[in-house]
Amino acid sequence: MRTAAWLGALAALVLAWHSAAAQSSAPVASIPLVSNWRKFIDPQEQAFEVDVPQGWKVTGGTVRRNALQYRNWVSAIAPGGATILGLNDPGEWSYVVPTPMLAMAGFGVGSLYNGGGGTLYTVEPYLDGSQFAVRWGGRKLQRLCGSIKLTGSRERPELTGQINAIAGAWGIHHDAGEASFACVKDGMQLSAYALTDVVSISGAAGAIWYAETIVGFLAPSPVAGVAAGLLSHMVKSVRVNPQWVARNSNMSVQVSQIAAKTNAAISDTIMNGWESRGAAIDHVMEEGSRARLGIDIYSDPRTGTKYTVANDHKFYWANPAGVVVGTDTDTAPQGFSRLARVPP
Repeated sequence: MRTAAWLGALAALVLAWHSAAAQSSAPVASIPLVSNWRKFIDPQEQAFEVDVPQGWKVTGGTVRRNALQYRNWVSAIAPGGATILGLNDPGEWSYVVPTPMLAMAGFGVGSLYNGGGGTLYTVEPYLDGSQFAVRWGGRKLQRLCGSIKLTGSRERPELTGQINAIAGAWGIHHDAGEASFACVKDGMQLSAYALTDVVSISGAAGAIWYAETIVGFLAPSPVAGVAAGLLSHMVKSVRVNPQWVARNSNMSVQVSQIAAKTNAAISDTIMNGWESRGAAIDHVMEEGSRARLGIDIYSDPRTGTKYTVANDHKFYWANPAGVVVGTDTDTAPQGFSRLARVPP
């Protein structure tokens, strides 16, 4: 009797283990397939408009430190929260290079210097485009994921040349560079990318410098190329309001045209750097592209939302929050509904 009871208990344990295994699910690298965009208009000053993915959580606008120092910015977060696209940073301002004169006046590195007219500058050594992208990206990721690693950084002299030809002026110099990172969140490998255009201006107190443009994304690594394509589209779609420029400058048309050309150059640079990893988002529906990139397309029959997923499971499921999981058995995880493969 004792042996029979032990075998019965063992059988029950095995059955329970199989049942749990059938129900198990793993987070899947995924990103909603964006087929519809909407216009986001700066709610504070109507300074700009930009295309953002329909259905994503979008925040942004114009923030000011004072009348002369302002920052236009946008952040778009995908349903489920795994992918973030960003244009500029509302907490990033201007710097002045340390000099003996500033040091004598008590303004050491890290201190805040009043440049007159209400302008404020943090005393910091100059960073070029790639150096700034490394520092900025590493700092921002500390709040978003763990196990952060810098995977690469480089100057982009071809983009620097283009921007200086478009927007350069007397005493003003642009310097573009980029950085890429890897990190982990909730057990999922993520990739991050930052491209920055740093401006330096010579002045009586030394060189004033700041990142005029900061663009970047954070996304699950297998679909990072898709995020790059979405970011590229957003950058190219930015349009500055000439009336807003006119209130801040007497060269409204010229400034608007310069901004459009500069954004187009930055957008093309992002696409060129990521095209081999899926940045050509208009081709992800093709069967050959899916196989080459290790991704597939699935749709939620309830909502019509399409997801680009890493092709490493047999079945895919989504919950109402947009979180996607994958299983190798046709058993729905609790709270999730089955997704259907979208044919090419």
